[in-house]
Amino acid sequence: MTVKKFNLKNDEIEVEFIPELGGRISSLINKKTGKEWVWKDQRLSTKKVVEGQNYDDNWQGGWEELFPNDAVEKFSWGSGFDHGELWFKSWELLNLSKDNATLQIKNLESGASIIKSFSIENNKFISQYEGDVKFKDYFLFKLHIAIPLTERLNIKLHQKNMVKVVQNFGNILNTKDHEKFLNPERNSGLYDFAYLDLTDDEIVLLDEEKNQLKLTYDTDFFKYFWIFQSQGGWMDRNVVVLEPCTNGRKLISEAVDEEMSIKGPLEFNTKFSVELS
Repeated sequence: MTVKKFNLKNDEIEVEFIPELGGRISSLINKKTGKEWVWKDQRLSTKKVVEGQNYDDNWQGGWEELFPNDAVEKFSWGSGFDHGELWFKSWELLNLSKDNATLQIKNLESGASIIKSFSIENNKFISQYEGDVKFKDYFLFKLHIAIPLTERLNIKLHQKNMVKVVQNFGNILNTKDHEKFLNPERNSGLYDFAYLDLTDDEIVLLDEEKNQLKLTYDTDFFKYFWIFQSQGGWMDRNVVVLEPCTNGRKLISEAVDEEMSIKGPLEFNTKFSVELS
């Protein structure tokens, strides 16, 4: 069955999103240059994924959110799914106009509910969240902003430190190719996953044609920042994923041990925005 797609657009940008597929952003185009800023795996069909499936093999792309976990974790209410319970669920579209939309999800195993609102203004896209987490466990909420690696990217940010997420995963960090992590090139065969200790809330991406995306996000809520990337070296994918996160470690238990996690019950409001030029 074909999923239904919706659009927001003005003279400068056009956004496409799919409520049935995690409410994910499936396209964000700079209309002045034609640049597409959302990565998609062209080998996979845009369709519903059966609950409980492996994320990596079914990752169609898009910009989405991970909650309440990344790796599979146990909670008081049961076991979390791979990469959480939002990405494969259908969201309800509450309202839609030419420049804003609101979606809601309530039917979560965790008992949480989330409202997210999209809006556009000139060359800027904004995504806002209102969450109500009723359980008492530690959890994470993470953005998963997948950017296509068409030829080259220059990732500009201010960092104090960068460390590997998984010690035996990746072939960039702490090698002779270390500097290529922030300067990825298509089909180099490299890939890696890092936690970055940033000093501000702004990340700028420039592609090979000087198209620019500037990401800003709520650092009071997203206190940590991760980047996953594959330069064709992981599952033949060319993608960079920007991941503002509430937690400083992928495993919630490790984040708790290092006092780098958040805990329910919690009501939260947060947002991020991207500006295209």
